[in-house]
Amino acid sequence: MSHSKMGEHQIYQILRNAIFNAELPPGTQLVESSLAEGFGVSRTPIRSVLSRLKYESLVRIIPNRGAFVYCPTPEEAEQIFFVRQILEPEATYLAALNASSSDLDSMNLFLDQEEQYYQQNQPHLALQAIHSFHFAVIEACKNPYLIQYLQEILSLTHIILTFYDVSESNTTDSNHEHRDLYDAIYQRDATRAKQLANEHIPSIVKDIDFTKKLNHSLSIDQIITRYTPK
Repeated sequence: MSHSKMGEHQIYQILRNAIFNAELPPGTQLVESSLAEGFGVSRTPIRSVLSRLKYESLVRIIPNRGAFVYCPTPEEAEQIFFVRQILEPEATYLAALNASSSDLDSMNLFLDQEEQYYQQNQPHLALQAIHSFHFAVIEACKNPYLIQYLQEILSLTHIILTFYDVSESNTTDSNHEHRDLYDAIYQRDATRAKQLANEHIPSIVKDIDFTKKLNHSLSIDQIITRYTPK
């Protein structure tokens, strides 16, 4: 079924949202010809969209096979969180020293969103708010090298949590931990902020279960229908 022609950015947003809502699980093949037909475009914008998703580590392109939705393996996840455990507490320490009032406002906004989405039983949106909160903390450290490396690490951990997080029953604890971290940064208590970040990352890891049963992939037509404004 062919839909009315869409712009490249709209196609990108639709596929990205579908991945972050776990409606295109890891290993799902994104076939250029099927996407082009579904979105009513040529293959050229589809290739551009897949390249953008690859840059964000959401898609892996395998030569002679095609593009597939990506999520790190359990072994890769262990390595990713090892790096996050080393770098993020240091960035959090710096954030407590360097955060501007605008940085603090952004952090607080994302925490409000996290709480609101959990109250509305929208865990995937809450997860995106949490990702935005952590990235706001990282940006507040004002060290461009830490920001660069942690941007990729946070994106990868966000992908892992999108598919394998089993913490829905612990949402109150999650928000409290984030609030405590924010309070330490707000109060310029760098040592306390670093300590809380050190303690927080293992609590994220314990809520990951790679045996979690994933949803079946939606068809492209179903995804387009779901994410296209009526």
